[in-house]
This record gives sequence, C-alpha cells and structure tokens, in this order.
Amino acid sequence: MPHAARKRSTSGYYHVVPKGIHDQTIFESDADRRIYTELLRQAKERFDIRIHAYCLMSNHIHLVLEDEHDMLSSFMKHIDERYGMYLAELTGRKGGVFVRPYWSEPIESDNYLLCAVRYVHANPAAAGICPASVYEWSSAKDYLGRSGMTDTEMVLDMCGGRDGFIAFSRASNSTACAFPGSKLKNHLTDEEAIRLAQSILGMNAREVGAQSKNERDSSVRLLANRGFPVAQIARITGVGRNSCRAALATKG
Repeated sequence: MPHAARKRSTSGYYHVVPKGIHDQTIFESDADRRIYTELLRQAKERFDIRIHAYCLMSNHIHLVLEDEHDMLSSFMKHIDERYGMYLAELTGRKGGVFVRPYWSEPIESDNYLLCAVRYVHANPAAAGICPASVYEWSSAKDYLGRSGMTDTEMVLDMCGGRDGFIAFSRASNSTACAFPGSKLKNHLTDEEAIRLAQSILGMNAREVGAQSKNERDSSVRLLANRGFPVAQIARITGVGRNSCRAALATKG
C-alpha cells in the first residue's frame, strides 16, 4: 500500500520525528550523537533549513524546522542516508536505519510553535534522564546561552527573552506527551511512559488497576488528556483496552 503524502505546511514550519525501525536504538554512544548533530549542522546549511529545536533520544529524534524552500524531504534523506552509512561502517549494520516515511506535522500558529519547542525539550526529563537544562543533546542549552546550530532568536523574541523562555518552559503542562492540536502519538517507549505516568498520577501506573472504578476511569482520562494513546495506557496500567475506551467515553 502506498504511503500517504506528507501534509504540507502553509507556514513552512514542521515538527519532524525520525524514528528507528522497529523502535531500534539508533544512538549507542555520544560519538553517534556527535555524528548525527554534525550531519544536522551540515544539512541545514546545504538545504537552507532553519532548526528551531532538536532533541536526540535513544530511538528517535525530534526536530522543529523551518523549510522556506520546500527542501524538507531532501534534507531528511541526506541525513538519513549518511547516518546509515556511518552505522554500516561502524557496526556492519545493513539496511535502513529510520522508519520511512518519517513522521511530520505542520506547525501553523505561534502558539503551536512555542508548545512544540517546549515539548521537544521536555523529552529527556520525561524519560527520566535529566532536566532539559543540562541535557547535552538538545537545543535547550542553545536557548540558555550555548553557542550552537539552533536559530533561537525568533522563539526567544516571542517569549520576551531568555527569562520568559525559561518561565514558559517550566509551565505545568510542559510534558513530553502530545500537546493540544498535535497528532503525534505513541513515540515514547513503555518504560519512558511509565516514568512519565508516575509523575502525572503520583503513583505507579500498575496501581491504576487496583483503584475503584471511578478512580481508575479518572486516571485513564488524565493520561489520555496528556497525550497517551489508549493502547499504551492499557499496556502500562494493565487495564483492558475496552475498559480504557469506556472510561474515555464517560464524562468525569
């Protein structure tokens, strides 16, 4: 079956998520991450694409890009092929590295852009790695003053400067789940989702099944409202999919 065509952005802005095939790890070491970030740096110059945010996780990458000249497909293909060649030479791994076509979503409003940048930077904390401010492999440090490849000026201006950006990034809904309006689902591993669910619920996700029906339904709705897909809620809580769907169909 042919893949659906990528939805074009009228603004030229996109949230893009390259992901490892079968959720395989694509970065085994900092050396791997350095290679990928250098490929990003080279490609942004070659294809005249602005990078407004990025974050390298173990099995996927988040990018917030501005593609004024409709070069996104060439940009991604260039990076994917060269990173694949690097891994083939390093490890003998053959075949593609990334799921194709890559996931992308148009960004058509200022609020969506700000939420996307915040969301991208929240991934390491949601995965239990470290706060965004100290994570080496994202653009968060660029926004805090590090010299890097990220075009930070526009977002900082929209936030009223660095202090405003920090305050916006610390907002209570800054979480690495799909933000309002986004169709991004199920990119967190179950292990990452369990850690994030605990921070949202204040208890282990597996305890949801032992709650009373009303409490359980409320927990399911809370996770769904924060962007967790039903299938993943069922897996990490042990609550059946049909029960999860019934909870979402009932107003709390």
